[in-house]
Amino acid sequence: MAVISALIIVAAVAVLMTGLFQRQAAAVRAVENEQARVQARWLLQGGLDWARLVLREDARRNATTRLGELWSTPVADTRITQPGDDRVALFSGRIQDEQGKYNLRNLAQNGVPRPDEVAALERLCAMLGLPGVLAPRIALRVASAQSTPAATGTEAGGTGAAAGHAPTAPMIRSVDELEGLADIDEDAVAALRPYVTVLPETTAVNANTAPAEVLAARVPGLSLAQARAVTERRDAGAWFNDRADFANRLADPRITVDDTQIAVVSKWFMVSGTVTFERAVVTLNALISRADQNNPVVVWKREID
Repeated sequence: MAVISALIIVAAVAVLMTGLFQRQAAAVRAVENEQARVQARWLLQGGLDWARLVLREDARRNATTRLGELWSTPVADTRITQPGDDRVALFSGRIQDEQGKYNLRNLAQNGVPRPDEVAALERLCAMLGLPGVLAPRIALRVASAQSTPAATGTEAGGTGAAAGHAPTAPMIRSVDELEGLADIDEDAVAALRPYVTVLPETTAVNANTAPAEVLAARVPGLSLAQARAVTERRDAGAWFNDRADFANRLADPRITVDDTQIAVVSKWFMVSGTVTFERAVVTLNALISRADQNNPVVVWKREID
């Protein structure tokens, strides 16, 4: 009995020690993983600073924003090492011109949908095979995030003043936040994602970076076939110098283009980067404003799970 009791005690101690070692090993791995994630975040911050530098130099050297420059060249699986450390991190990233997309912020002003902009989004939806009812619904969602100014005098329908209305919903920051509205599911969001964006202000579309679908939607009377012909010549190296140059190349006097529709310089860019370091994989998206060409600033950044 004494021998059996001793064996039972030894077995129980062995089980307890094994459990302690396993918990300790799990805790060590958790600490190591968190350290790797912190280091990956710092590497991404370095990539973000590099993107700001590239955009600043591009603004200094070029009068227009166009594809084919350094900023538009993706970085794929770049190895990052430190002297004396055999660990390797992999970095990949890219910069996208957000003004090469249709800006959903254009859809409403002072809490009221803009019919011309709703029509532009309807044209884009039709080209993407999406129902046209999406455009007015998205416009109402954007309008709900804007305040309505107070009206005075005749604007208020008589004497005195009518109070404005505060926003009833937060402003969306990306097309992904549209999912859940009526008739907007995951497939619709996936179809819209390459062609639309949400920026902090209304913007024109950059004719040097926008796909044919966005140009055809942005400019009333411009067919998709015409837009594709123009973008093919553009991508072959015939970049647009200004808005008038774009309008002239359309060679169609029935089509008018103004500054609110087309531009050739961009100040809004999306930076996306991923760092893989040991067991940690961290992805970051950041919106950069180049309103001040000498000092591009990060408007917001978001870590993607």
